Amino acid sequence: MPAILPAALITRGQQTIQGNVEGFVPGNGNLTPHFILVGEAPGETELAVQQPFTGRAGVELDKSLTKLEVTRADIFITSAYHSRPFRIVTKTAKRTGQTYQKKDNRPPTQRELISQAFLLDYELAHLATDLILTIGNVGLKRLLGKNYQVGAVHGQLFTGPIQRYDNTRNKFVPTERIYRVLPTFHPAAVFYNRQLQVDLEADLARFKQLL
Repeated sequence: MPAILPAALITRGQQTIQGNVEGFVPGNGNLTPHFILVGEAPGETELAVQQPFTGRAGVELDKSLTKLEVTRADIFITSAYHSRPFRIVTKTAKRTGQTYQKKDNRPPTQRELISQAFLLDYELAHLATDLILTIGNVGLKRLLGKNYQVGAVHGQLFTGPIQRYDNTRNKFVPTERIYRVLPTFHPAAVFYNRQLQVDLEADLARFKQLL
């Protein structure tokens, strides 16, 4: 599916990668979408296939899209951070008992979010819809501010400006454009807390009304 970022911005975004961060996955999908979905950051599977929300979380997301009666071809999917943040962890193999190291996904830091803020700002400003579904805390906080928590505000519709990063002032400022933002839980959260499924389905029913 097509991306909207110009090549020059993709190159600039790739140049921001430092430390325990790898790869780059631009947002992609319909450029005149029914809505924009903003997630956290790509993981290992997303880097391999160059598509946001694939793998196990992608399967759960597809179930949510089915409830909304849309497909990936109808929407634009992107992330608050376009590279994969990871941490090195030590694990123990169950069969052999041997330890090994691997990369685990982690949330992007505030510094990392700021370093690539211009990418999401560009995507949102150039897509022909004002309707956004945020998935998880990172996308929500990136757009509405650090004091928002998905557990407290999921399923609520926020209408107004969102945050964009102003490099000349070194801070997030409100956009001139008005958006409609509805937060809900990250599909991965349901893996660990199946009780969230009821809340997620109620949020999706509310969002479907907006469509």
